[in-house]
Amino acid sequence: MIVDSHVHIFPPEFRRDRKSLLLLDRTFSDLYSNHKFELATADDLIEDMDKNGVDVSVVMSIGWTNSGLAEKSNKYIAESCRRFPNRLIGFGSIDLSSVNSVNQIINCAEMGLIGVGELHPDNQNFDVGDSDLISPAIKAIREQNLILGVHCSEPVGHLYSGKGSNTPDKLEKLLLFTQGVQIILSHWGGGLPFYALMPEISELLSTVFFDTAASPFLYNKQIFEIVDKIIGPDHILAASDYPLISFSRVKDEINASSLPKEDIKLILGGNAKTLFNIS
Repeated sequence: MIVDSHVHIFPPEFRRDRKSLLLLDRTFSDLYSNHKFELATADDLIEDMDKNGVDVSVVMSIGWTNSGLAEKSNKYIAESCRRFPNRLIGFGSIDLSSVNSVNQIINCAEMGLIGVGELHPDNQNFDVGDSDLISPAIKAIREQNLILGVHCSEPVGHLYSGKGSNTPDKLEKLLLFTQGVQIILSHWGGGLPFYALMPEISELLSTVFFDTAASPFLYNKQIFEIVDKIIGPDHILAASDYPLISFSRVKDEINASSLPKEDIKLILGGNAKTLFNIS
């Protein structure tokens, strides 16, 4: 089974109204002001999945700052998952710093979404280490048996749209009070796997997964072999960040690596099948 663990889709009207949406939401503007970055619908995604041999995709929203747009996006993702029940799995957008974040989390669960994310702490104005602020939301995520997806950033390297500053030092603070919650740290966790060579960091990663979204734009392809050696293959999820990049590009890098075949199977779909309870 091949699973793309990180893709983005939007309602068709969002693509039509793109220019006006740029003025309504900080995260959307940060990510999509450059019109070279496409907006895809569920139908676009299914067509691309068929083309690239992807069995299941995990559809994530973005860290909306406009609650109305977040609600429309969540409903569209839930509806798309019902349209394609064997192909799509959905995450919903919430605002962890909101006074009604717990209700937002419950709504996501009631819509059939299996997780919340991809959250963007910079634009949504919350500190991932502020336990007093976001502990109620983390508790609700745990109680609803949802998965938490968080956008992560490298502390060094080139700048790009939406990079942000959610770096490994901040993620450590988050993981200190979210143990037991299954968490996906996007974009290789901003390099956090490298710090797993430190015993105190390694101890925090038992329920943490790192996705490879946009990996060819961020790292040399050797990263697959290096991270596999540091944290093991069972914490890595193959992901594209579609439509930013095609899954085939990520898959080709994984298949061209010197990883054992068993590790490749886990990364390309085995881990996702277990994490997302795919039958």
